[in-house]
Amino acid sequence: MKTLTPLLRQNLWIILVLISIAGIPCVAFGLEPIATIGQPAPEAHAFLTNDTILRVVPTHIQVVDAETGEVIDEFGERTDDSGVVFSPTGSHVALLNYSTDTEKTTINIWDANAREQINAWEIEYRVFDNAAFSPAQPILAINAAREIHLWNWQNREIVGKLIRENMPSERAMVFTPDGHHLIISTRKPAIEVWNVETRELQVRYEEQIANQLNSLAISPDGTTLAAGTGFEGNSIYVWNLVTHRLLWRESNSIGIISDVVFSPDSQRLYVASRTGTLWGSGGNPLEGWDDKVRVWDVRSGERMDIFDTKFHNLEAITLSPDGKTVLLQYVDAVVLWDIVEKKPLNVWADFVRSLWYTAGLSPDGKTVVAASRYFIKTWDVASQQMRLLISAEGYMFREFAISPDSQKIVVSKHPWFELRDIQTGNVETQFSQYISEAPEIVFSPSGRWIAVVDAWRKIIILDTKNPEKKHRVDVKFAVDSYACFRLAFSKDGTYLAASARTGQNDSYKDWVQLWKLEGDTFTFRYAFRVSVPSYLSLTFTTSPDGSTVLAGSDREKIQIWKILSGGSVPLATLNAEGPRQFSSVGRMQFSPDGRYLFVNQDEHFQIWDWRINRPINHAPLPRFSALSQDGTLLLSPDTTGHYQIWDVRNVLSLLPYSVEPKGKQLVTLGEIKRNQLLQNFPNPFNPETWIPFQLANESLVTIRIYTPAGKLVRTLALGRIAAGKHASQEKAIHWDGRNDAGEKVSSGVYLYTINAGEFSATRKMLIKK
Repeated sequence: MKTLTPLLRQNLWIILVLISIAGIPCVAFGLEPIATIGQPAPEAHAFLTNDTILRVVPTHIQVVDAETGEVIDEFGERTDDSGVVFSPTGSHVALLNYSTDTEKTTINIWDANAREQINAWEIEYRVFDNAAFSPAQPILAINAAREIHLWNWQNREIVGKLIRENMPSERAMVFTPDGHHLIISTRKPAIEVWNVETRELQVRYEEQIANQLNSLAISPDGTTLAAGTGFEGNSIYVWNLVTHRLLWRESNSIGIISDVVFSPDSQRLYVASRTGTLWGSGGNPLEGWDDKVRVWDVRSGERMDIFDTKFHNLEAITLSPDGKTVLLQYVDAVVLWDIVEKKPLNVWADFVRSLWYTAGLSPDGKTVVAASRYFIKTWDVASQQMRLLISAEGYMFREFAISPDSQKIVVSKHPWFELRDIQTGNVETQFSQYISEAPEIVFSPSGRWIAVVDAWRKIIILDTKNPEKKHRVDVKFAVDSYACFRLAFSKDGTYLAASARTGQNDSYKDWVQLWKLEGDTFTFRYAFRVSVPSYLSLTFTTSPDGSTVLAGSDREKIQIWKILSGGSVPLATLNAEGPRQFSSVGRMQFSPDGRYLFVNQDEHFQIWDWRINRPINHAPLPRFSALSQDGTLLLSPDTTGHYQIWDVRNVLSLLPYSVEPKGKQLVTLGEIKRNQLLQNFPNPFNPETWIPFQLANESLVTIRIYTPAGKLVRTLALGRIAAGKHASQEKAIHWDGRNDAGEKVSSGVYLYTINAGEFSATRKMLIKK
C-alpha cells in the first residue's frame, strides 16, 4: 500500500490537470450573495389597524408597524403570476396564485390577524386581482371566463354566477356594505349594479360616462358610489345608490385619476391623480406634473383640500380606519401622510422597481446606483444601506454612467447632462449642450471623455475639462439612413468603437466603426462589416502582446477581432448553444488579464475561455446587470425585488488560468478568508431548520434567535468551532423550532444572530405551520 499511494496521488493529480486544461472545472460548493440591496418593491397596501399595515411584496405579504416601519411578521406565499385581494377591513386576504403548468389558479384565503391560512382550492381559470370580498358574508366574487363566480370561501363551494350575454370585461368591482349588491365598472365604459341574491343585473350607468373608468369606491354608509376616469377627461362621478341618480360630476385635474376612496364617515372623497402629459421648452422644468390628492365634499361636490409630496407617479391611496392617515403609493416611495397635520409621518423609499429603474455597480464595487425618471438612489454595498435619494426636480432622468474611478455619476437630465459626486449627489458640472435623451452613455478610462448616443442615434462626445464644448464625431457613410447603437472605449482610451446600421434603397448593413483619439479629437479610422445585428454590445481588452482586442455580441454569437491601425482581423466566434442564447442584459466584460469573457447566457452568468472557444463549467450564478471593474463582484436582480451582490472570486480562483483582480486578493480553495452567516435551510421551515456559517479563524460561537421586536427566544452556545465552512446539514447548526423553555414557537418571522469573536451578523428566517 505504501508503494501504491504515491502512484494513486500522481494519477489523481494528472487527472485534475487534464480537467483544468479542458477548461471544465466544477465548483463543488454553493454560492451565496454577500449583500442584498434594497427592500422588496411594494405592490399594494391595506390597513389592518390604524397602526398596522399589510404590504404586498413579490413573494409574500408583510405586516408592518406604521410608526416605526418595522416588519413585524410575514405570511402567505405568492407565485410569479399571482394577485392579491384584501377584504374591506383588511382582516382577510385572498392570494390568487396562477400556475402556468396546470393553467389553474389556486385561491388561498388567509386570516390576516392570526396569519393563518383558512382555506384553499383550485379553479380552472386564470385570475389576477379582479376579485372582491363581500363585507357581510363569506363570499368572494371572481371574474372568470367573462362570468362573475361567487364562492363561499369558508366551505369552498360556488354559490352562484352572474351571467349575461357578452359580459363586459371589468376594470374594478366592489360589494355594497350590506353585501346585497355587487358594483362592476367595465371598460366600455359603464357601471353595472347586480343583485347578489337574485343574480340579476338591476341598473346600468353608461349614458353619463364620457371616458374609460379607472377606479371605483362605495361610501361606508352604502349610499354613494364614486368613480374616476383615466386618460382623457379625468372626471369624478358621484351617484346616489338608492335613487341611481348622478349627484355631481367634476373635472378633477390635468392628471390621470389613479384611485378614489371615501372617508370613514362618508363625508369626504379622496381622489388621487398621477401625471399624464408633460410639456416643456428649452431648459425649463417640465410642466403638467399632477401627482396630488384632492379632497372633495361628497354632498356638495366642492373641493375642500389638496396635498402632495415630492414624489411622482401616484399609483394608489389607502385610508386608515380612523381616517387620520393615508398611505400614498408612488413608483419611488410609499409615504404615510398625516391628514390632520398635513405632513409625512413616514417614508419608505429603499426599494428598486425593475420596470422603472436601471441599476449599476461602481467599478470599485462599493456603490450601487439606480435611476428612475424621477429619482436617483444610491446604496453603500458594505452596509447595504440606502445613502442618497436625488430628485430630478421637475425634469426627468434618463440613463446614467459611473466614472472609472467610482467618484462621479453622469446622468441625462432631459435635456441636459449633469456630472454629480457619487458620495454627496451634488452637481459638479452641468453640460450646457441640448441633448435629447441618451439611450447609451459611456466614460473613457481616464474619465475625461463621455461618449453619448442621442435620440437621433448620433454620437456626441462631452469633455469634462471643457463642459461648453460639444464634439460630434465624423461618420464616413454616404447613405440614406444611419443609426448608432452601442459604444465602448479601449482599455487605454485610444479607441472609441460603435455598432451601427446603415440603409440605402431599403437595403441595410451592420457595421463596427472605429475612431482614434488624437490630441483632443476623435478621428475616424475605419469601419468593417459584421454579420450580427447593429445593436450588438461591445467591449475591449488588451492581449498579452499589447494588441487591442474587441468583442461584439448579439443573442446568437459573439465575434472577437484584433484591432490594427489599418483594419480588423477576426480572432474567434463564440456560438450560443441551442436555447442558451446570449443576453443583452448587462454588458460583456473581459477578465483583467484578457483571457476570459464574462457574459450573460440563458439568464445566467457565464465565463468563456474565448481563445479556445469554450464555455467554462462553474458554479451557477444569476445574470448580472453590472460587474465590478475586476469582475469579482456581480450585481444581479432577483425575483423578490432586491438587487444582490455576488462575490465570484472563488469561481475565478478555480479557472484553468489565473485571473488576478487588481487590488483584491483571491480566495484560495479550502481557505476561508472572511466570516459569513448564511441563510438557514429550509426556509420557510416547519418544524426544524439548519443555520450554516463560515469562519476565517477558530472562534467561540454563539447563535441567538430573537423575535422581530427583539425578545430573545433561544440561545445556542456552540463552544469553540474550527475555521472553515459549516454549510452542510452535518456541520450547520440545528434548531428544532423551540424556545429556551422547550416550547414550540409560533409561526412568523424570527431573527438569528451569530457571535464569533469580534464577528457578528444577523439574518431573517420564517416559520410556517
